[in-house]
Amino acid sequence: MGSKTLKLVIGICLTIAGEIAIAKTIYFGSGVETVPVVYGGQTILRFEEAVKTISNAGDFIIKPVNEETPDYALLSVEPRVMSGKVDTVFILSGGDVAKLRLSVVSRHVGMKLDPIYDIKSQRSLVEARAEAAPFVGRLELMTAMIRGDQVTGYEISSPTIDLSSGSESTKVSLVKVYTGDQFKGYIYEISNVSAKKTFDLDVTKLQFGRPNQAILAYSDLDVLEKAGSGKSKTRLIVVAKPTAYFRDAMLPIRVTRKADKPGGEHE
Repeated sequence: MGSKTLKLVIGICLTIAGEIAIAKTIYFGSGVETVPVVYGGQTILRFEEAVKTISNAGDFIIKPVNEETPDYALLSVEPRVMSGKVDTVFILSGGDVAKLRLSVVSRHVGMKLDPIYDIKSQRSLVEARAEAAPFVGRLELMTAMIRGDQVTGYEISSPTIDLSSGSESTKVSLVKVYTGDQFKGYIYEISNVSAKKTFDLDVTKLQFGRPNQAILAYSDLDVLEKAGSGKSKTRLIVVAKPTAYFRDAMLPIRVTRKADKPGGEHE
């Protein structure tokens, strides 16, 4: 086999190997991200945009993978030194700054590492997750909140904020918030602290700001018995529009009756 033919076969093999290699993705932000590079070999960095400038790269040969038709978003890194760690700054054409700690490792260690690294901004990670997140409808969100489940695409917080209920006989606390692009979810804990009064809770009359931002509401109980009865506390779960504010809730609580006096008389 002639030398030209041998070079062609080797070139084809390298191209195929490059196509089937699985790249590891490294997301950069304001901090420094570590990328291992193999001494005596090439490590490929694949950026989302072309690299304009590189700082503090004297210990490395950094060049386009294909020098004949250079693509400055696809770079080859070859260490000049056998060991060491260097913080190198890559400034991309769009203005993003990737701070990479190039850590030189031996070829023996490098055999266990990925030869290709996709270097992406953390912004692209957030965008990718948002695109991948399935749509969660209002009924699905309500069901998840009732069960206490996690919801894809929603940030869950547990602030425990005491709120005014308009009555000294009831206590209201905001205990959990679900925040997403489509809806907001609120879980309130409502307690009857009166030993004499019983309260009615009618979720159909819930008012959440003006105009009303509430979409769905659910309560474990529709009657709050007197304190200490075992049925004096309930959750009020609300699915609202994303513009809703938790303090705007006008809770539909009203006194239904007072507890009986001894002898069957009523107050």
